[in-house]
Amino acid sequence: MTSESSPTPPQFVLSLEGELHGADSPENRELVRRIHACYHACEGISTDELESGIIADMSRIMAQVIPLLKERESLMQRTGLRHAS
Repeated sequence: MTSESSPTPPQFVLSLEGELHGADSPENRELVRRIHACYHACEGISTDELESGIIADMSRIMAQVIPLLKERESLMQRTGLRHAS
């Protein structure tokens, strides 16, 4: 077994106000930015839902639906149909 050193995980504390306490590095700042974005993107989704994989489920569904919507939009443009209001 070799004793290769693995990268040290970032060590910091993020306050409730979004302040970074710990090593101020570009990597830590990017992690804080990502955490902040994830927190806001997941507003309204319970922790249980997050842990059960709802984001992956929603992403998979959107990957299937978006091409269908684009195809529908293209067809409507070609035929001169309008969206129902």
